[in-house]
Amino acid sequence: MKEKEVVVIGAGIIGLCSAYFLNKKGFNVTVIDNTDGSGNCSYGNAGFISPSHIIPLASPGIINQGIRWMTRSDSPFFIKPKLNSDLISWGLKFRKAATKKRVAAAVPLLNDLLMSSRTLTEQLLKEEDIDAGFNDKGIIVFCKTQQALDEETTIAERTIKLGQKTEILSAEQARALNPELDLDVLGGVWYREDANLTPHIFIEKFIDVLKQKGVTIKYNQEVSKITSNDDKNIDSIIVNGEKVVADEYVLAAGSWTRDLLKQLDIQLPLQGGKGYSFVLPNPKANLNTCAILHEARVAVTPMLHGLRFAGTMEINGLDLTLNKKRIDGIIRSITKYFPQYTKEDFKDIEPWAGLRPCSPDGLPYIGRTKGYKNLLIATGHAMLGVSLSVITGKLIAQLASNEVPEIDLTLLEVDRYN
Repeated sequence: MKEKEVVVIGAGIIGLCSAYFLNKKGFNVTVIDNTDGSGNCSYGNAGFISPSHIIPLASPGIINQGIRWMTRSDSPFFIKPKLNSDLISWGLKFRKAATKKRVAAAVPLLNDLLMSSRTLTEQLLKEEDIDAGFNDKGIIVFCKTQQALDEETTIAERTIKLGQKTEILSAEQARALNPELDLDVLGGVWYREDANLTPHIFIEKFIDVLKQKGVTIKYNQEVSKITSNDDKNIDSIIVNGEKVVADEYVLAAGSWTRDLLKQLDIQLPLQGGKGYSFVLPNPKANLNTCAILHEARVAVTPMLHGLRFAGTMEINGLDLTLNKKRIDGIIRSITKYFPQYTKEDFKDIEPWAGLRPCSPDGLPYIGRTKGYKNLLIATGHAMLGVSLSVITGKLIAQLASNEVPEIDLTLLEVDRYN
């Protein structure tokens, strides 16, 4: 019996994990990407595997906070005002989703997805013998003000109710867990279930594993056209001028997924959320755990090649231009929490920017679209790409095999806005 052919469009961490589990199911898998593979959002992010991130981006209070932040050129969150129908429509849906009721429905689902993915990620690393600097010491959210600590404590209490190991820390306890740092904080929350890895190292080694298993990966391959037939099936895709035919197609192209779907008259509310990162190869003071600087919304991750800082969410289409004011804002916030560091320590950094695919309700799109029988979509993971990558890949493989997915995907339906 001939193996079913599956083409995965997108070689980021979501596409690669989909290819991994599809291969396990016996499919013949080809991954296509329009870059050389080194520039996607999976490479430069914070590398968090964070079950603690149970609150979606669209949540109560974010609208007013976002309006206040938009008055600052160096703020952690920014939506660039412009007369763009896609952005306006996305913004209206985002506002509608930012309610207590919607968040209450999303929290248990995100907890199930994140905890499952956390377990699966560790299993995958062990099974495939991938050393990517996996660190299971958790994430500490550092807070400088009582208001911030109260906000984070509310989230912490929700994670505890869901069965996660979480501790509220005094300033002294926070310092004891990271003794190299001279911390200027009031306290923090330690999410002990969280972990991290070095994402670009993981991807490089994961690609080798996939190739050894027979997965074909093609870079610098531009998908210029997607064709369909009268049976509501994808008929083929045109890649670098040549027709490519498969039995199933998985679209996991991150922030570019929306534009590809427009060829099929599918309107997927999706915006790119630009984030920045940079690495200090030889940090003067390192961390034992990952950290989030609460008020600044900056992530700090000890990695195999140094200490990475990552931050900002800039909703601005597909623009990857580096904004120096936002990078400077990240640096200023670091020196406020970590007084050992000065602006001078960051003079030789090489900033990186990537686009996180953001849905209006902060939940990913995982599943089939009603319009096409052989098209699966996996995108919209926003800041949870690494955290949710492995469970997403497993769910995509289950759906491609016409199995009932192990987690109810109703809230993640691709057509939920149609």
